[in-house]
Amino acid sequence: MRSARRRLSRGLTALTALAAAAGAGAQSSATSATPSLAVTVTATDNRDLSSTQPQSDLVTEIRPGIALASRRGPLQGALNYSLSGIVYARESSLNTVYHNLAANGRWSLFEGRAGLDGTANAGRQVVSAFGTQSGDVHRARGNQAQVTSYSLSPYVQGPLPGNGNYRGRVTYSDSRSDSAGDAGDTTSLDAQAGVGWQRGNLGFGVDAHRAIYETPRTARAHNGGVTASLSWRFDVDLQGVVRAGTEVDDIRSGHSERVSTWGLGGIWTPTPRTMVRADYDRRFFGRSHALLLSHRTARTIWTLADSRSFQTGGVGGRAIVSAYDLFFAQFASVEPDPARRDALVRSFLSANGVDPDSEVAIGGFLNTGPTVQRSQTASVAYQGLRTTVMLALLRSQTQRLGSAGGGGDLDLAGRIAQRTISLSLAHRLTLQSSLLLSASRQRTPDAAGLAGNTLQTLTATWSTRLGESTSASLGLRHTRFDSDTRPYDETAVIGSVRMQF
Repeated sequence: MRSARRRLSRGLTALTALAAAAGAGAQSSATSATPSLAVTVTATDNRDLSSTQPQSDLVTEIRPGIALASRRGPLQGALNYSLSGIVYARESSLNTVYHNLAANGRWSLFEGRAGLDGTANAGRQVVSAFGTQSGDVHRARGNQAQVTSYSLSPYVQGPLPGNGNYRGRVTYSDSRSDSAGDAGDTTSLDAQAGVGWQRGNLGFGVDAHRAIYETPRTARAHNGGVTASLSWRFDVDLQGVVRAGTEVDDIRSGHSERVSTWGLGGIWTPTPRTMVRADYDRRFFGRSHALLLSHRTARTIWTLADSRSFQTGGVGGRAIVSAYDLFFAQFASVEPDPARRDALVRSFLSANGVDPDSEVAIGGFLNTGPTVQRSQTASVAYQGLRTTVMLALLRSQTQRLGSAGGGGDLDLAGRIAQRTISLSLAHRLTLQSSLLLSASRQRTPDAAGLAGNTLQTLTATWSTRLGESTSASLGLRHTRFDSDTRPYDETAVIGSVRMQF
């Protein structure tokens, strides 16, 4: 456990370094810094999520935070950090503190020919898909862990004679959790380099990559390859590409194996409001594909996505649909500038009682070994004059790659599937207040003798603005968890006040 804490500390140190870099950029006029404080009180009738001995309690969360954003100059990015302190009125031994962080940034050098990209995240994550589930991150304490991850990626890029270009990048990624058994702990180093030329409608390129993966439970693994690509622009709204190459890996069997690879893809944009993008490849782990279809009208945005890809570990089985991302695409015709559109979307969602940072997500689970993940999402969002509706369907299937165990659920079940459906309706009652109704259902089927479960949540929340920088909300939540091992029902009343400074 001490080693897990040391690894977690190293991850938080990296997050602090990235925050310091963003803070340095905050000295310019193009950067904003917004401190905040949120206090949430939850009165629950089932603190421990028990089916036999439910205990009522009053849970208080105190959450100071800061949001930094820089959209101009050599250092650009955004950082949202908060520290959550959880206090239980009747059981002080359950009191805890955890970190929440979402950060991304780019430091551009030499007029964009070199630079450094960085990301950092911290938050609570479900450990096992077959353990107790909850829609509240403070609950199901025995099946949640603090997870921190970060990546640093220096790069170079520039032009070559003959209308060509070169590119190179090295990415170091690390993910750590404080869960027992090192589940979710992974480290990777990935180097990529490539060159390309464009002659009229014809494009040609060669790319090479080499990656090293390391976990506490598995031997160091490698993957690398070379790919040549040929692209052609058929029209202003249609382009295609074919790829061929070779890959070497020792992930599947423990010794190096070489396979030939090939693939094809295309992008079609028949109208400014419609886009279809598709890629299909034969890789060392089998078939890989990515399909994205999006279409927007004056009031709606429709998206459909399907992908099958290789994952190195960390958080497995995750599939996410973000309210912010949907409406960011919807507002493209209203405000083309990304920075101004970001402010517009956040203001619109907040005015309609929708948290801009809210996500519809499959809970997922922690995993250390390499996997192949299939993710499917379908969503539609409607923007009315006073009513906003969002419907999302998500499905994921994660399969262990290779015979070595990586810790977690995939040691017991070689394949895990999850699916979620979510519906939310927000209605603006007045200029200052709104009502949000939401319902969701997450299902994890049985796998290899492990009992599945179903989590259903209904929520109604009234929110209002108390001033220019203060808002309050009052909500009612009912949760039902069906499981052969530990089912429960819970009802909670939630009150919250949030201030920005």
